[in-house]
Amino acid sequence: MPSSTIAIIITVITIISFILEKIPLAMTAMIASLAMGIILPEMELSDVYSGFSSSTVMMVAGMCIVGDALFKTGMANKIGKAISNSAVAKNERLFMIVVVICCTVMSAFLSNSGTIAMWMPLIAACAAKSHGLIRSKMIIMAAGIAAAIGGAGTLVGSSSQLTANAILVGYKGYESGLGLFDQTKLMVPLCLIMIVYFGTVGYSLSKKVLKPESPDFDKGNYYATLAEQTDDATADQIPAWKGKLSVIVLFLCILGFILTSFAPFKPYLNVGIIGLLGATVLIVSGCMPLKQTLAEMDWNTLVILAAAQGFAKGLDVSGGGKVIANFILNLAGGEHASTFVLMAAGIIVTTVLTNFMSNTALAAMMTPIFMEIAMQMGVSPIPFVIAIGAIATNLACATPVGTPACTQTLPAGYKYMDYVKIGGPLCIILMIVAAFLAPIIYPF
Repeated sequence: MPSSTIAIIITVITIISFILEKIPLAMTAMIASLAMGIILPEMELSDVYSGFSSSTVMMVAGMCIVGDALFKTGMANKIGKAISNSAVAKNERLFMIVVVICCTVMSAFLSNSGTIAMWMPLIAACAAKSHGLIRSKMIIMAAGIAAAIGGAGTLVGSSSQLTANAILVGYKGYESGLGLFDQTKLMVPLCLIMIVYFGTVGYSLSKKVLKPESPDFDKGNYYATLAEQTDDATADQIPAWKGKLSVIVLFLCILGFILTSFAPFKPYLNVGIIGLLGATVLIVSGCMPLKQTLAEMDWNTLVILAAAQGFAKGLDVSGGGKVIANFILNLAGGEHASTFVLMAAGIIVTTVLTNFMSNTALAAMMTPIFMEIAMQMGVSPIPFVIAIGAIATNLACATPVGTPACTQTLPAGYKYMDYVKIGGPLCIILMIVAAFLAPIIYPF
């Protein structure tokens, strides 16, 4: 049996496993990488684990610590608290808009799961003090969707674009990868559309679907009776310098990411070194305890990121990616296929799939396929990687299972169909706009 066929079979089995999630995603990715390395003669055994030393994985590990420091030092809580206690909390629609904006911006640089985890109790606390003006169930879903979509705002906001970038840098000639703000060009209009949506149609749909005037409105809502937490008291016990240092380190890391795009700094800095430097400063200074930090690290994401590179390598060296690429090219018109049509089709298919399976896993599946399509057409793969691997994989707002940021909002008492009815229209709008704008903003 040809190696390309074997690689495709492994790919199909891996996709099914990702969708079913009967075993952890990290194990699926690792088994797939091992299978590629052991079975395929074209693949070096060292390629199975070489991804664990990549700059992308090191950057994710470091930035997990940098982002977590804001929560552990109480700074993230203080930032959110100041906003939730402002005058905007007197109007529910306006409050929803402000929360959506904050979650969108914060998740572009911090963990989107961490962002929504911080905001849910803050929303509940504000609702408890509003005398019925603010209802937590009306706001929390919008906040979760904003955190999910906002995570695509930069290279470091979510794991799927990091996975796509990790695969990109494995191809000769593209070792420098994507820049921190490359995908921001398209995400700015998409995020603005999302903000306007929740300020208009989204808020009205939420009232129609959730029925806040119904006596059963808050049935099953864990946050309905949640009052003020002890977060402020806990934060006050933490030395102020720790919170300030965590903010300084975050901004220095962002500055470092920007500097890596300039030639004079490339020999001395890469995203992995910057992430590790930021984490080291916080651990050595005592802001983050070493043992607890390592114990709470998101190892699942790190393993997926690293193993995805080995899996993608097997699909590449076996020729399996080229077989799939040629099949898709033939469906779209063969060698005369339009890059516009291919990109639009890729965005639509990926957006639909990402609402039912892990966005990280999907990025690991789609990126190498469209990398091969680009190679076959003789064009740069970067537009495909950005639009499909980095952006479309994050447009998971039509179901509660497509991304953890939405899944985390379920305790507010939502049903599965609530996400379909409220987030579904937004998902369709974002998908159509992305399919139209991506080829314009990222020309081949």
